[in-house]
Amino acid sequence: RKDLRKFCALYSQYGKDSVLLGTLAYNCGPGVVNKSSILKKLRRGDRNIFKEYTAHCRYKGKFHKQLHQRRLTEFSFLFSL
Repeated sequence: RKDLRKFCALYSQYGKDSVLLGTLAYNCGPGVVNKSSILKKLRRGDRNIFKEYTAHCRYKGKFHKQLHQRRLTEFSFLFSL
């Protein structure tokens, strides 16, 4: 919980999206999030990030079905309109 709070705090300027970004940073690392198209879109004010968020489902360069399911679940629980 402490680590997740730390990652959410990194993205606190994104308001309600900070938890979603923090969760992704917790799972993939903040470097991945900082370079991602998700963050670029949010900086522009575009919140249409479903496709980009769920694309973070690869392990050792290969598509991983369980990771994809995890991203879908995270997005449905943590993304608020």
